[in-house]
Amino acid sequence: MSAKSTTLPPRSDTLARPQSERILTVEFWRFAFTVLVCLYHAEIFFGSPKFMPSGSSAVEFFFIIAGFLMAKSAKRNLAGRDKPVTVREAHAKAVDYVKKKLKAFYPVLIVVLLLSVLVYPIFQSTFVDRLKNLQNTEWEMLMLVGTPFGYNDGMTPIVPLWFLTHLLIVGYIFTFALYKNYDFMMFIAPVLGILFYVYFALNSSLVLDFYVKMGFLNAGMVRAIAEMSLGVSIYALYEYLSKKKLGMGWRIVLSLLEIYAIYRLFSLMFFQPTGMENFKRTLYILIIVLLSFLNKTFISWLLNRKIWALLGKITFTMYLCHFHLANVYLSLLSSWKSYLLSKSMTSPSAYSMWQFLQGTGGTDSAFRPIPITFKDAILYMILVIVVSILINLYIQFWKKMIIRPAIEFFKKREEKKAALAQVEEDLQ
Repeated sequence: MSAKSTTLPPRSDTLARPQSERILTVEFWRFAFTVLVCLYHAEIFFGSPKFMPSGSSAVEFFFIIAGFLMAKSAKRNLAGRDKPVTVREAHAKAVDYVKKKLKAFYPVLIVVLLLSVLVYPIFQSTFVDRLKNLQNTEWEMLMLVGTPFGYNDGMTPIVPLWFLTHLLIVGYIFTFALYKNYDFMMFIAPVLGILFYVYFALNSSLVLDFYVKMGFLNAGMVRAIAEMSLGVSIYALYEYLSKKKLGMGWRIVLSLLEIYAIYRLFSLMFFQPTGMENFKRTLYILIIVLLSFLNKTFISWLLNRKIWALLGKITFTMYLCHFHLANVYLSLLSSWKSYLLSKSMTSPSAYSMWQFLQGTGGTDSAFRPIPITFKDAILYMILVIVVSILINLYIQFWKKMIIRPAIEFFKKREEKKAALAQVEEDLQ
């Protein structure tokens, strides 16, 4: 078998396909759910969570959309193929999936790890506390957080990285299966989704389980399999509906369904107590994902804006860096409030700002602990977004100004050596 047959290149009409408007709606939801994850984790640093007591299921969106996009990619690349996909070809596509993810993950991961070790410790008092930032960093670099190999009392510098570990492992399996037997995966995906979700609900002891052992799997992998399966199932429904011509009546019905799903999802996240019931709201996430890609509702029309494409590019960085930034935010805010208080006696503007910041930073005016407030949520997310943008710009600078020129330099040097070697061989 030739090397070319293992790569399954996409059809020529898809190579230069521009970004469709419907993707912009999805990017809005990618950004929105990333914000929900950031705020949910930030509440850990504020004491009793009350702002969003059960935002744990926000991460389900990312597993679901991963399954959807894997099915979409497989369908596009398999279109027009009349021969069965071999094991070698399916494996090659699955490896490509992992390579692309790692290529996107590692630059951000390295920078965030360096920040967690070198920069964030300035807000810690002792040298021992600073050394703790080095604990288990090898599990991040090996993408083993949340597995039996990479779990050490739940303490890792970037705890949310467990999601990426399972995205890679289960993503490889699903990509392989979709390319090897696409039709069978479309048939079995709904069954897998329901069975694994039921299994998770019956065996889980904590809502945020990701390392608890469940048979030969852990909870994180069970969640990934269940939700990626549901994402594949939603793609099958999308494929069917996208071929239908929906009149104004159906658009109104779908728009009302989307509004209801959004209302129910957010009302439950902000008002439902934490518990296993939280995962039932996955149905609403499925509706949002389906109708966003379908792009036939009024909300999709409203959300098709370029700004979401730009913000969508920093969501991964936000996800990786936000956990440490919650503590940084509290430290910076405490210092700033102390500074404003010292200046408030002589500066009306400093006093006004100090008054504005009262009730933020996890304490009230009497320095009693309080939950995160709406002001905290806004200020904290501004910090996360700004830091994420700076990290992305820093990575782009290194790629453009250092890494790419270095690669070109060594490539040209090797080509020159090969040319000289060829000349010497010809002379001999």
